This record gives sequence, C-alpha cells and structure tokens, in this order.
Amino acid sequence: MNASSLQPIDVFLPREIQLKDGTRATLRRLRESDAEQVCGMLPKAHIESDFLNYMPGEFDWTAEREREFIREHEKHAHSILLCAHRDTELLALCGARQTPFRRFAHQAEIGITVFKANWGIGLGRHMMEFLVAWSRAEGLRKLTLRVFEDNVHAIGLYRSLGFVEEGRLREDVLRADGHYSDTIFMGRLNT
Repeated sequence: MNASSLQPIDVFLPREIQLKDGTRATLRRLRESDAEQVCGMLPKAHIESDFLNYMPGEFDWTAEREREFIREHEKHAHSILLCAHRDTELLALCGARQTPFRRFAHQAEIGITVFKANWGIGLGRHMMEFLVAWSRAEGLRKLTLRVFEDNVHAIGLYRSLGFVEEGRLREDVLRADGHYSDTIFMGRLNT
C-alpha cells in the first residue's frame, strides 16, 4: 500500500484489529487506569530498543505522573494517546499532539512505541494508519515525527504512509553503546 492509496478509515474507538500473526488486538484510548502498566513496561522497552528517547534506566515516571500526562492530553483538542492491547496486556503505545503555537497549529507531532515482543506483526502500521486518519478528521494539515537514522523498519513504514524526510540533525542522539547518530525529521501533508 502506498500513501496515495490509503483508504479512509473511521476514527471511532475502540476498534478491533487483525494482526499478521493471526491474533487480534484492540486499539483504544489510553486510560488513567493504564498508568501502572505503562510505567512498568516502558523501562523494559528502553532496555530492549535503542530507538526510544530514554536511555535504559532513565525513565522514572511514577504512575501518578503518567496519569497527569494522560489527563493533559485529554484536555487538549487535537491530541490523542492510544494503546493496543490484548486482554489486559498492553502491546504498543502511540500518540499525537497538536503544536501549541498558533503559527504551527495546523500540525501535530506523533510518537510510537511497540513493545519488542510485538514487533513485526503489523501493530505499528495499524496505529500509524489510525493516526493519519485521525489527523485528517481533526482537520490537521500536517503530521511530523522524529526517527533515528538506523531505524530502517520504522522509516520504511513511515515512507509507505506518505512521510518524507524533511531534515536531519547530525550526531543528534547519544546511543546506548556510546556513539552518536542522526535524527531524521519526517513529515506528511494531509492534502
């Protein structure tokens, strides 16, 4: 599927999705009641993947701070936090938030974390397709994201959904092994 052939999808939640491994999951808004599980899983995700913003051992949010973060997103128009779950297990998280300044209010920045045990089964694609559809429904003109230069699977997914490289910050991020790598800025216009 290329970006020009993206089919409109509804933006109602919760929604059941079929994954490549034959299992099903549910996309829904993140809830305050998820805070404990999020805070328990994100430190593990930072150990398993060097593609996230936090270094291993650096994420120290309490469940109450996570609940505040969820409430902040709920208060803002053009803001959403999602999770994919199966039964009571969180599989992935993503979100988008409109840029707060009027000059940039036509766009939202997105972020996504798929927990390693769930890589390669289509969760990222389902969540990103939802965010694209949501941004259109919200009347946003542009989605932006940041990705590390060697996260080739994510970059391929983003390109397939119409994101293009808009810039690069050289040696922007310190990696867990001590070397520096570039951050790529990507954007997608809803035109």
